[in-house]
Amino acid sequence: MTVRAIPVRGEILAPGQPGYDDARRIWKGLDRRPSCIVRCADTSDLRNLVGYAAQERLPLAIAGAGHDIGARSMPDYALVASTAALTRVEIDAERRLAKVAPGARWGHVVEAAARHGLATTGASVATVGVAGFALHGGLGWLMRSLGTACDNIRELEMVTADGELRRIAPDSEPDLFWAMRGAGSNFGAVTSLTLQLHPITRVTAGMMLYPGEAAPAVLNAFRDITARAGDELVTHFYYNGSPDGAHSTGIGLCHTGDPADLATLLAPLAPLGEPVYDSVREMGIDDLQAVHDSSTPRGARYHLRAHYLSELDDSVSEAILARCRTVTAPFTQVFVEHMGGAVGRAPIDDSVFGGRHAGYSFLVINGWSSPEDDTTQIAWTRAFGDAVGPHATHGAYVNYLDYDEDHRIPGAYGSAYPRLRALKRRYDPANMFRFNRNIPPEVDDAAS
Repeated sequence: MTVRAIPVRGEILAPGQPGYDDARRIWKGLDRRPSCIVRCADTSDLRNLVGYAAQERLPLAIAGAGHDIGARSMPDYALVASTAALTRVEIDAERRLAKVAPGARWGHVVEAAARHGLATTGASVATVGVAGFALHGGLGWLMRSLGTACDNIRELEMVTADGELRRIAPDSEPDLFWAMRGAGSNFGAVTSLTLQLHPITRVTAGMMLYPGEAAPAVLNAFRDITARAGDELVTHFYYNGSPDGAHSTGIGLCHTGDPADLATLLAPLAPLGEPVYDSVREMGIDDLQAVHDSSTPRGARYHLRAHYLSELDDSVSEAILARCRTVTAPFTQVFVEHMGGAVGRAPIDDSVFGGRHAGYSFLVINGWSSPEDDTTQIAWTRAFGDAVGPHATHGAYVNYLDYDEDHRIPGAYGSAYPRLRALKRRYDPANMFRFNRNIPPEVDDAAS
């Protein structure tokens, strides 16, 4: 690749050049070495890169915040377009809309929208990129009242593999609008997305933690809390490792209703006594992402497994708890997220996000420090997923699929998958945008 020939204003970084090692660092501590990283200075750089990659028949990876679970956005020996510098957020307070550049993080959106008393469903960690999160679903603290992040996408601008800049909305490219909300990275490079905002200024949120041995009682209490919860309450069950080897368990919550109602909603926890840590308090919406921002530090080694669950019966609860007791890594987080509410009420055919049916989402993020532990810890994570798998319902949340789970992608989209493959053939027949949860183009049977 002749890097000087790439028509961009931003920095072009090849291995060995100053800035290259910094540009290739991502949340997941893997040593990835692309052949070239282009730090886009503006969205015209991104458009030019798509045209260049198409002309040269090169696969192109798009890297934003670098928080991709499977580290797909920073592949070895590939051309990478970094949008990390493109973080502009424009708020239209009157129409309650946020127009977001492709490299923006959720912290940027939350801060900008909160100045106007507005918010939307976003990631629970401020450094997660808006585009990657929202294009593939987006489960967050406000999802039971506001829907997923993809439910709040109102419009996108993107460059498809033919180099054309397109406006994607219900009245323009409706097929792509359907596909982008759940499988978006497959169809082009997003240059902006517009999100619906909602009038929320304050919430009651935080974590209540107990010793690890209390996990069975906490999980039972969590099940009782979620059985009676309204849309205003989002809760997670947690089980955590820690650097000192101690285990803890508890719940995290975000409540948008009357703070006076929360004690009644959390009554199932009362028999456990006082938690060893309690950060639950009323806070501004701009403080919500700090609830567990530091739980999975950047640069550690991570491996993940996740499933949708229809319910939390005794058999799945025991399968989860049995594996929790064997945690050895210092940054391990086990989550059970309560879904439903507005997530389940959105029309199934309105987008390709496939988790509408689930009552809960199970996720284990196993995190450790030393590459020497990779084999053991990856095997442990896979075994955890295998233990919960028989209790899972169909589908998968694509934002939680690790690099070794591409075989689960068709099931994640279910009956929508053939239509997605047909659209992929129409807009990206050479599969230039393949460094993602990839949907290969439909095959022309006559040509084959």
